[in-house]
Amino acid sequence: MNKTIKIIIGIIVAIIVVAGIWYGASKKPTPVAEKEPIKIGLIGSLSGEAASWGQNALAGITLATKEINERGGINGRKVEIVSEDDKCSAEGVNAINKLINIDKVVGILGPICSASGGPSLPIAQNNGTPVVIISASAPHLTKIGDYIFRVYPSDAFQGQVGADFVFNKLGKKKVAIVYVKNDWGEGIKEVFKTRFKELGGEIVYEGGVLQDQKDFRTEITKVKSSGAEVLYFPVYPANGISAFKQFKEMNLNIPVVGGDAFDGEEVVKSEYSDGIIYTVPKVNIPEDFKSKIKSLPGFENLQISIAAPLGYDAAKVLFLAIEKVGLDKQKIKEALKTTSYQGISNPLIEFDENGDLKNPVFDVKIIKNKQSVLYQE
Repeated sequence: MNKTIKIIIGIIVAIIVVAGIWYGASKKPTPVAEKEPIKIGLIGSLSGEAASWGQNALAGITLATKEINERGGINGRKVEIVSEDDKCSAEGVNAINKLINIDKVVGILGPICSASGGPSLPIAQNNGTPVVIISASAPHLTKIGDYIFRVYPSDAFQGQVGADFVFNKLGKKKVAIVYVKNDWGEGIKEVFKTRFKELGGEIVYEGGVLQDQKDFRTEITKVKSSGAEVLYFPVYPANGISAFKQFKEMNLNIPVVGGDAFDGEEVVKSEYSDGIIYTVPKVNIPEDFKSKIKSLPGFENLQISIAAPLGYDAAKVLFLAIEKVGLDKQKIKEALKTTSYQGISNPLIEFDENGDLKNPVFDVKIIKNKQSVLYQE
């Protein structure tokens, strides 16, 4: 090997060493993964019959995300919301599978509807992914497992409130029940029945309807012939809007009491809903909060409902848990158990041993002139 070749080899080796040192130094700062956003999933009724609820929840979550990202994110990383439309149905299964297995989210907000939550939430539990339910209220949902929490009251309370109202406030002792055959309708119906019978009331008719049913003439005929003094009617908005018109056409002249699914603009603004009564959890919607929602691009004309502050608070609770313990899902779950947060929707958000909201309060409302107002005796 002559001297020239030795010099060339030496230069090449030197270049390789220097390049290696430079490359190694360039890799020492924050890993790429640390710069990526923290992905959090949302499953909700962004379209379909409960779209007003889903869009409100999305607005609340968007505001919470905007606020935290403007402050630098969580532990220096921005938050990204990955939204999936479950259409208030069993499509929640596909939505939650995508969020967990493809998007690799660290937690999930939602669902809005129990019809989605019933089939989808076991998937989150089995995968060890923490969930903060926004408004799906079927009693059994939080009992699916210890990764499931809820900022909205269980129907274990709402069904009792409905029964107490019908028996004690309306003074009615005979009730007919027509309910939607899904997780929400069946759950609230069973709680109502149990409580109403305990009070001394009588169920004179009970019938279930499908979520997409539009013809209620058979049920109305049976309710009228049953001698019922009131109809307890926990159904979804599409059911209700169709039925209200038929109630008037067939002269069903008894009070109709529904559940919180009626607390949306598609029901309240219906030309046939005047006089409909419903129970709904007491949720605060401050005026300054409404202004912030209206300032968000795409939500300027939103008819704001309780789902907006609920979505906001669900997001804040999950953000706080992640900020406290990092991205380990099991640790996030444990942090959620000790939540004590002064929310927008509720002055104090804390969870009981089942992951349910402690100390819920309910209102009874009536629809008058396309407005929802507190029921007055």
